[in-house]
Amino acid sequence: MLLRRSPHSGGIPKKSPGRTPTPQRPSHPSHPTTPLQLLLLLCLAFVGHVSAQFDRTISEQESKSVVLPCPVNEEKCGKLHSLNWFKGDDRIAAMLLGDSNVTSVNKEFEDRVTVEQNPYRLVIKDLKIGDEDIYLCDTTFFIPEETCDNFNGYRVELRVLENIVPPTEVVILDAKGDRIENGSVVGPMQERQALKATCTVKNTRPQPDVGWFRGTKRLATYSPTHDLNEGLYTSTLELDWQLSREDLAQDIECRVESAAVKSAIVTKFSVDLQVPPKSILIKGVEHHTVQGSKVVLQCDIYGARPAVNLTWYNATSTISPEENDLTEIRTKAFEKEDGTYHTQSELVFNASRFENDRVFKCEAENIVLQINREKPISSTKTLEVLYPPVVRVSPPEMVTNTSEIVLLNCEYFANPASLTQVVWYRNGDIVNVNDTDHYQGGNSENVALVIKATDKEDVGNYSCQLSNAIGKGISEQQIDLDVQYVPVVEVLMIPEGPVKESDESNVTLFCNILEANPSVLTKVRWYANATLLKELPDCEETREDLCHIDPSKLLLESIGRGFFYNYSCEGFNAAGWGPRSEEKELMVHYEPGPATLTHFPLVAVKKKSVIFSCSVDDPGYPESNRYRWLRGGRGPLQDIVTRDWTVEPVGLDSRTNYSCYAYNEGGKGVMATVNLEVHAPPFFIKNLPQYTGVLHTTRNANLTCRIECVPRCEISWQKDGKPIEKNDTRYFVKEKYMDASPATGDFESMLSVLHFNLSNWPNSKFDILADNANYKCVSTNNSVGPGINGDTYLNIEYAPINTTVANTTVYVQEGTTPDQVICQSFGKPEPSYEWRFKDKTIRGKTLIINTPMQRNDSGTYTCLAFNKHGKSTAETVIDVQFKPRCEIERREIDDQDTLICTAFGNPVEADFSWSIKAENETVEYLGSGDEKAHADKSFYVLQEDYAIARTYRCVANNTVGSSAFCEIEVAAGSALFIWWQEQLAWWQRWEKTTLIILVAAILGLLLAVIIICCIIICVCRRRRRQDKYHTEVSISASQSRGNDVGEKSSQQCPITCLCDISSAFIRQGNRSGQNNNNNNSNNRRNQESTRNSLTGSPFFITTRRWRAGDLIAPSATATTTRSEWSNAAAATTATHIATEATRPWPPTEGTVERHQQQQQSVQRHSNQSQVQQGAGHGHRLLLLPATNGQTKHTGLLPPQQGRTRPK
Repeated sequence: MLLRRSPHSGGIPKKSPGRTPTPQRPSHPSHPTTPLQLLLLLCLAFVGHVSAQFDRTISEQESKSVVLPCPVNEEKCGKLHSLNWFKGDDRIAAMLLGDSNVTSVNKEFEDRVTVEQNPYRLVIKDLKIGDEDIYLCDTTFFIPEETCDNFNGYRVELRVLENIVPPTEVVILDAKGDRIENGSVVGPMQERQALKATCTVKNTRPQPDVGWFRGTKRLATYSPTHDLNEGLYTSTLELDWQLSREDLAQDIECRVESAAVKSAIVTKFSVDLQVPPKSILIKGVEHHTVQGSKVVLQCDIYGARPAVNLTWYNATSTISPEENDLTEIRTKAFEKEDGTYHTQSELVFNASRFENDRVFKCEAENIVLQINREKPISSTKTLEVLYPPVVRVSPPEMVTNTSEIVLLNCEYFANPASLTQVVWYRNGDIVNVNDTDHYQGGNSENVALVIKATDKEDVGNYSCQLSNAIGKGISEQQIDLDVQYVPVVEVLMIPEGPVKESDESNVTLFCNILEANPSVLTKVRWYANATLLKELPDCEETREDLCHIDPSKLLLESIGRGFFYNYSCEGFNAAGWGPRSEEKELMVHYEPGPATLTHFPLVAVKKKSVIFSCSVDDPGYPESNRYRWLRGGRGPLQDIVTRDWTVEPVGLDSRTNYSCYAYNEGGKGVMATVNLEVHAPPFFIKNLPQYTGVLHTTRNANLTCRIECVPRCEISWQKDGKPIEKNDTRYFVKEKYMDASPATGDFESMLSVLHFNLSNWPNSKFDILADNANYKCVSTNNSVGPGINGDTYLNIEYAPINTTVANTTVYVQEGTTPDQVICQSFGKPEPSYEWRFKDKTIRGKTLIINTPMQRNDSGTYTCLAFNKHGKSTAETVIDVQFKPRCEIERREIDDQDTLICTAFGNPVEADFSWSIKAENETVEYLGSGDEKAHADKSFYVLQEDYAIARTYRCVANNTVGSSAFCEIEVAAGSALFIWWQEQLAWWQRWEKTTLIILVAAILGLLLAVIIICCIIICVCRRRRRQDKYHTEVSISASQSRGNDVGEKSSQQCPITCLCDISSAFIRQGNRSGQNNNNNNSNNRRNQESTRNSLTGSPFFITTRRWRAGDLIAPSATATTTRSEWSNAAAATTATHIATEATRPWPPTEGTVERHQQQQQSVQRHSNQSQVQQGAGHGHRLLLLPATNGQTKHTGLLPPQQGRTRPK
């Protein structure tokens, strides 16, 4: 490992603070210099040199702590290995850096001295007088860089003070002894001119450290002088600085550091520095161009202040646009951030053969070159026109940080391939690739552009322009280069100030980004007089409202004199902390005096202009040249701030009051107000229309004329150029002077209405021919305008009459277009026409059909003539005719086998032709047949003596054309035909009409039967609900027989189902006079027959009589209505059926027992209620399946109950 230690001298001279003032810079003697004086000068120079060896002087009071910094720049010097702290010649502390930092402190100081890093510094606690000395921070690096400027270490002079007094003031004087105010501008001065100034710090203790700075760089000066008077120092430091371009846009600061002040006192001024132009460049068309084409030469001059004066030369002749109309020179200047100007001039002309191989020169100079008597700088260009290459740049986007290497590729296709010029653009401006410290490439040998170390100025869109022997071309694409850099900020105040202390207003400080990438501040440090005030956001505080806030805003509440500081800020983004902004000071102004308002003319005229002028005698401070205007008490108007205001055009809304006042930063002055009077010349608000239509039968007609005029004017009426007299009883006029209308902007107006008194007209109405006339409305003039007039033509109107069509009937063949049909009518206004057919409408008076007509287009077409007063119609019929289509049918007419040929066509009348086509394809014509008074039919009677099959054909023909053949096949032999007729069923021999009548009669009979059955069923159900409940007398015998039958049939029943057999199925009818025994015997016979009929079916039916008590459980004594009894019985029956259906099969022992209990219950119920059984009772049969040869016992459910429950 290579280590190198920064050398330092073995002995550092010690200096006692406040003991001896540093000698002043010697003045120039007026007599020859003696050897003694030379020796004295050498001694003073040595002392000044020694004092200048200190990098920093720090003063602090005894018994306090002090921090001695040790700046280390590892970017310039390399990685740090170790550092040693020396007090005078003695080492008091050392630090070895590495994985485990080792720190060693001299035993004499180990209780009071500590060594810290990040940043590197020495902390001494409990200061003593003996600690006053010169301290050296000696650094050792692994591999020192050549750019390192810290080889001599960093020396700090420590002064231990007993008493401190802050300076009364810090004053800067120029070479003439005049005071230079803080923040002022000195100059103008030229480059290489000496800047002389003196900084004096008055009445302070201890002795301050005074230095001249430009930004962060300390300027080399003479040593300061310190005068001690009554224990207070007055220190003076002179500045004799040769100005250079580096001083552009820089502040020259006098900084005073002392233990008597918490932070350095900075007093500064800037220099209006004038510098000559730095570079000049001409670009444009190269070498040659096509004659007649436009040539543009651009000359760019950089780095001049003030801007240069530029002259173009063609060889040695000055180019003047005044001498040549085809030549144009466009010059403009841009001010840069450093205050210099980039002047750009374009020479535009049409190239000709005279410019071939001519040298065009751009020459520039400014006042600096003139004062220094230096030649103007110039640049020349020889024209050469080339065909442009096709250029492409890549990559399209790049994101990088500062100080990184970036390669911008530029690929091209050109003919010829050799390049004569390569130009890179950034945001449309030429990149100075000649700056080899920053760029590499970008020329014809290496087209690609390499940025060696990116900075914020490199952000932008890059494009590449190449030129060859044919021309030049620029890339259509661009490279978007984004370089992230730390933010540069400024402090903005809202309000800007000045602020009155009595207002106790609030001021918001904004840390505004001037330039940054990314342009988002995540942290902000706020400073007051260069002292850190707050870092936001502050998430370590107990108040959470300082954590999630916008750090770029700082609110100062209730502003008072305690806030009178210079505020600054520094921002932090993804690239790091940026530099601290310039300080901004938080002042009191007063408002202007009362305003005076005048206007011209004194009386305004509508649609013309009026000029208002506002003036003040006392302009206020700062002097005001801004005004606010109000109109009608509303405002101020935001877009008018000048002292003169022209209102144009003047309207009704201009007739109001106008106010103005002057204002400045201190407030607004007293307002002045005037009222504006506006007149209006005669002008129509409502003019007569050129045409006025009136229905001839109307009973009320008038003409209205309204004219705006201020002052008032009068209106008269004329008919056909002659005045209408007031004594003309056919008319009467009503007039009114109308008020102004703000809604429409109309001024006061004269309204005149001419009424037609139709009761005094012939026949009390208008004549449609004689009363058409021209009427005119005429006004007088007024003081601001001449009179006007307007006229209208009164036309008497009426509804359409006498509507006719040219053809009432139009015949047209299918597939063709009909002739045009014209519709004509009379009316005013001129009628409009429509033709209507079905749901179609054709506009126009002529019916024009351009599409081929179809047969469904036949019908009546109606012409409708109409205007606003009424309508009238006329009709025409279009008959679409088409050739027929025929059909043949075979029927027996009058016992004769007859063929009927029917024609379908328009016209209906048709001629027919019959023929026979035999099997050998021979054709025999049979004539036209018999029409029998039918225009569209022909009858042909078949003969019965033919022996072969034949095809009969028919052709129909009308006035349009003939139909296609229609055919029918007829079998051979008349005997066969007779036999076929005999084989037909009786109904097949009937005609269709007879068959339809027969089918309709059958359907009617069926419908009557269905209706009768429905009536019977309804009556039976009603009777059954009225029957009382009866019990079967001999249910036991029937039940035993039913069980036997059930046992035989249960083996054949595959499913369980419930069949409700109504009383009509098992009842013989209710016959009056028969007793219960007859009914019971009949019922038993019916049951047996029913069982016998179902024995062989897949179901078996068994009957079982149920007691009502087994099915429902009503109260013992309550009387149950018929509906309640029926509902209870039905619910119980359904429950029982559901229970039976869900029981397992075959039946278990418990199931058999339950059936036996049910049988006994039915038997008891039968014995109790068989006397109440009547004829017409019914049973519910339970159909249950038989499985595995076993029979399930079932019973016959009781019928619905009557009104009285059996006891």
